[in-house]
Amino acid sequence: MNAKKRLSKRPLLAACALFLGSAIALPSTTSFAQQAEAEDAGFVFDIPALPETTPLLQAQLESLRDRARAGYDEGRAELAELRSAAASGYQHSQQWTVTGRTDALIALGSETYSYTGGAHGNTAFDALVWDVESDRPIGVLGLFTNRYLGLSMIDRSFCAALRDQQAERMGEIADDDFWADCPTLDQVAIAAMGGDGTPFTAFRVRVPPYIAGPYAVGTFEIDVPVTAEMLDALKPAYLTSFALPRE
Repeated sequence: MNAKKRLSKRPLLAACALFLGSAIALPSTTSFAQQAEAEDAGFVFDIPALPETTPLLQAQLESLRDRARAGYDEGRAELAELRSAAASGYQHSQQWTVTGRTDALIALGSETYSYTGGAHGNTAFDALVWDVESDRPIGVLGLFTNRYLGLSMIDRSFCAALRDQQAERMGEIADDDFWADCPTLDQVAIAAMGGDGTPFTAFRVRVPPYIAGPYAVGTFEIDVPVTAEMLDALKPAYLTSFALPRE
């Protein structure tokens, strides 16, 4: 996987990946991962309580669970044929949580910890933005009248904040360093952040290791506040679902 993609390639790649509501899975160590590993949970797939008005959202998460279970069973069986001891620790633990909800939208984020027999486990992040009235996924891109403008506004703040976090953990990074280029947004998960019945006020960008730094520095998490410029770029149907953060 090549993390050094240039800015000129970002919009098309980001648009494709975010429209599908997916994010690249890469190793990490997090509190959720450590908890799952300690419990030796095997297969876990947590789906949060959802309103009855979104049956297709419920069905989509259940479909994701069923596919994850099938992959887990197949992978564990294959590993057992090679190394039975390692297969006993085979794991897939995925946790979906609601990151905000308004009358028009439900946003969810997911963290997955998996162990497939290697030196250490892996972590993946994912996110969904769901239109309640039409009961369908729209993704972050679907919030804006111009998807590329919306992405560029998130990207601009994200890249600057990420560079600061990289410097804190890894020291100053030279412009020609392997980790110097800001990750493209198709390499991360972006979750709209709000409350239960209150507007969304930020976008949380979660970055796995090996994308913005080596495995040892862990994951990166950047909160990009909603701005007046973003509000102006939202589709009218979603405008009341977002607000500027309170100072």
